[in-house]
Amino acid sequence: MQQIDFIVLFAYLILVVTVSAWAGRRQTSASGFFLGDRNLPWWMVMFSVVATETSVLTFLSIPGVAYNSDLGFLQLAFGYIIGRWVIAQALLPTYFHEGIESTYEFIGNRWGSFVQRFASLVFLGTRILADGVRLFMTAIPLSLITGWSYPVSIAIIGLFTLIYTLIGGIRSVIWADTIQFGIYLLGAGAVFVVLGGLVSGGWPAIFTSAAESGKLTMFHFNFDGGFTGIIEYPYQFLTAVIGGMFLSMASHGTDHLMVQRLLSCRGIKGAQKALVGSGILAFFQFGIFLILGVGIWIFFEGRSMKADEVFSTFIIEHLPAGLTGFIVAGIFSAAMSTLSSSINALASSTMTDWIKGSRPDRYNLRTSRMLSIFWAVVLVGGAMLFTSKETPLVEVGLSIASFTYGGLLGFFYLGRKAPNIHRHSVTFGFTVALLAMVGVVKFTSVAWPLFTIIGLTTMVIASKGFEEMRISSET
Repeated sequence: MQQIDFIVLFAYLILVVTVSAWAGRRQTSASGFFLGDRNLPWWMVMFSVVATETSVLTFLSIPGVAYNSDLGFLQLAFGYIIGRWVIAQALLPTYFHEGIESTYEFIGNRWGSFVQRFASLVFLGTRILADGVRLFMTAIPLSLITGWSYPVSIAIIGLFTLIYTLIGGIRSVIWADTIQFGIYLLGAGAVFVVLGGLVSGGWPAIFTSAAESGKLTMFHFNFDGGFTGIIEYPYQFLTAVIGGMFLSMASHGTDHLMVQRLLSCRGIKGAQKALVGSGILAFFQFGIFLILGVGIWIFFEGRSMKADEVFSTFIIEHLPAGLTGFIVAGIFSAAMSTLSSSINALASSTMTDWIKGSRPDRYNLRTSRMLSIFWAVVLVGGAMLFTSKETPLVEVGLSIASFTYGGLLGFFYLGRKAPNIHRHSVTFGFTVALLAMVGVVKFTSVAWPLFTIIGLTTMVIASKGFEEMRISSET
């Protein structure tokens, strides 16, 4: 990177911190800090949801997925849209009717504080691991592009993100997410322009060559492998769409990272529009980054590369001065949007599910900010423990979340369909689901999009089975 690139990058950092801190000023309560007084416009929440789930994994790893395969990842995005529509109709009205501040209050209202805290603990552990991977992913391209070490890259992102998150809470986070969403999409658009200019014939030639090479294939209906092929290949149509649907139902219906944003909307209608709209927007966003990966594959003439290094290599080798800094700002945008959301959601769940009581607003607000600092340190420290893998890190991040999502979704399914089941039964069912996932991961080759379905099914069956045994023993 040249001096102009560093100027662009730090100008972006100052802009985001200043605007978002201004937007979130004058916080007076923990509820305002975590939910923005439930007065945020749905379209900003929609952008925030997409920016949060995007992270650096999408910005950098998704092009690499298409580079080494095709557009099959989009099948997951079809499932995402369906799953979010289901949650918008099935769970969001209940959340607003019950007036919950933490997603896991839904569970506490049915089975008590112990089960609520149990679910919250699962959320906290999952977020630390999944977002640790995401934050580490940021350090890889930043190290290649800027020459910074991994720890320095992670620390800079963590510091600037913590500043505005600490000042304004969720309001600052959503404002920042909206700005960052625009930054990294503009960055992707700039790469489109540059890439089209580097290939003879531009994008029409790229699409023609890609089509001839099978790189534009989106749907995979190959059943030659039978049932085994369906459950082991993540981008087989049925596996991807159904798996994506259940994964999205869990991630956007039971994960407080996402639900918190929806609860900050002005009403149920706004939350529903934000949720379904985010699915549609995410689909097109995935498409943009996948097509970029295909274009880079044509430009590099299909040379062998690790998926997570494809986009970074192109940025380093072929973007002009100034624009490189803008793209790095896009990388920062993707990383900071996810990190700020995670810090605020972790602090929110800890405060609401574990600490909150009848204390003064000033005390709760001060505690909320201290928790934000604590979780920022944990996430930054955790990110520094990861090492690079051959598997695309986008898949690593999603598979970590999928590991627990099925059991969490089971809580909410049973909370709607069998709210009178005993808390011991649902706790037992979730424990069995986690143990089952350990076995699936260690001893089978089942594709990661199916993890949520397996966990959900195991949780429900085990819970109902234990409940029947409990009733029989009492009888």
